[in-house]
Amino acid sequence: MALTELEIAHTSLATPPDRHTGVHSARKCFKRLRSLLLLARPGMPEPVFANLTARVARIGKGLAAARDAQALLDAVDKLEENTEADLGDAPMQSVRGWLHKRRHAAEQNLEQTTASEAMHMLLELRPGFAGLAVYPDDFTPLAKGLERCYAATRKHFKAVFDSDDAEEMHEWRKGVQHHWRQMQLLTPCWPSELSARAEAARALSQLLGEDHDIAMLMHLVSTPTMTFGSLEDTAAFMKRCRKRHKALRKEAKVKGKRLFVEKPGPFADRIQAYWTTAAVVRTSRSPPQGRVMLWRSAMRARDARAKARA
Repeated sequence: MALTELEIAHTSLATPPDRHTGVHSARKCFKRLRSLLLLARPGMPEPVFANLTARVARIGKGLAAARDAQALLDAVDKLEENTEADLGDAPMQSVRGWLHKRRHAAEQNLEQTTASEAMHMLLELRPGFAGLAVYPDDFTPLAKGLERCYAATRKHFKAVFDSDDAEEMHEWRKGVQHHWRQMQLLTPCWPSELSARAEAARALSQLLGEDHDIAMLMHLVSTPTMTFGSLEDTAAFMKRCRKRHKALRKEAKVKGKRLFVEKPGPFADRIQAYWTTAAVVRTSRSPPQGRVMLWRSAMRARDARAKARA
């Protein structure tokens, strides 16, 4: 899976006629890679995990400028579409013009050096993933990784609405993104069940992404060295942003409660049961003794994890 994502990212960046779309596609590959690494983390040496994660993040960060400018432009359009008209329109138009210039500068830099550097770094990453081994070679490390990620994301979700802390919101948003992509990776266990969960996580991730982009717009407009309109216009724009923030977070809270209602241990056990069932179906043509051994191995792993939690 990792090598496939690396190949997709490299191909996406090697398409100059539509570089913006290529960067967006490549960055999605990097997010899937990081989610995959988190899922398999308990089955690999920590220095290996840290090294690969840092290298993937470094490539993505180098491509962030052009994509971030476009994301904020999209956020301005959504804000205009989903909030009351004529409320802070002057700063909105000024911000849009400034972001267009910023995107143009980032795209020029992308064409000159950034894209080629990223492609070179992707090629250097291949041996690291090609030689990667996860131990033991069953679902046990994946179940542990899934439980860790789910538990942390669930914890941040509760903290967000208890404290309204910006850092907790940022961590929850990242956790939801990882959960979405991990559900995509595990969907073959039970496609109808987990594809629906992946779609629910994607919808929540998009809400939190829009929330984050609006926060970035508010920060930009309120920066003392930046002027996008009169004090009255700026105040009206900020009011428009806060109104949209409130609506987004209200919807995100409902979706978050549905998605993270289950406790981490039972959730991971349930996904492991899906995996085991799918594995048995896949090997249904093997001798009965082999299928029994597979079930027994899965049950031992489940019982060991339950005992460790207790």
